[in-house]
Amino acid sequence: MLKNGLKALIIIAAALLLHKTAFAVETVELPEEELAKESVLPVFDKSVSVKNRRVVTAKRWDGDVFYGMALTEPIYDVSKFGASLYYNFNENHAFGLMFAKYASGLSSYAKQLHDQYGLDYNRAPKPDMLLMGDYNLKVFYGKMSLTKSAVINTILYGSGALGMVKFQNKSYPAVAVGIGQKFFFTPQWALRFDLRLYANQAPIPFLSGKMTDGSSGSNPTTPPSYDDFDERLTYTTTLDIGLSYLF
Repeated sequence: MLKNGLKALIIIAAALLLHKTAFAVETVELPEEELAKESVLPVFDKSVSVKNRRVVTAKRWDGDVFYGMALTEPIYDVSKFGASLYYNFNENHAFGLMFAKYASGLSSYAKQLHDQYGLDYNRAPKPDMLLMGDYNLKVFYGKMSLTKSAVINTILYGSGALGMVKFQNKSYPAVAVGIGQKFFFTPQWALRFDLRLYANQAPIPFLSGKMTDGSSGSNPTTPPSYDDFDERLTYTTTLDIGLSYLF
């Protein structure tokens, strides 16, 4: 019992000593200029490389090849292949010509309607090609790094285009607005992504009593003339993915 009492006295004495020591720390005052501020600017080892543009587009030509797909087209094949050529007046404005050739087939939905109901949408006039003048307003130039050793330069831009869409029977005026982004993996080569909304007159591919070809148990009908199809204002959203070269 005496031994346990002695241990208790030692523990109490140690606690009192530590308590006294904890409150005996002197107040340390630091100079105001060494205190942390609310916000600080980042410090780079090579500030010049951060500020300089690696990709200079002013007074240069820009050639592109691309593949596009329509995101809101139920009947026709959604793909097209094209090329474009732009001239960059400065770091903010560019203008060019864009040409695309549409695929001649039908969508999977149209093929399903043919298999089930014998509706042949090959009888309707399909889009053939596209030719437009395209203006690009470059609104943001930036840099991004996916690894510690590689930096990708990016350009974000808005676009507005005016031109013609040619169907098998007729050509129609068309306008388009969109937004795009370029990712430069070298000072010349870049991946280009364009999301555009097109508006143009187009034939309505649905014509009652004229579209069945006799397959799937349907009664065959006389193929209509392209002039039999009515027209309406059509809106189409497209996504283009391309390869761009700056020269």
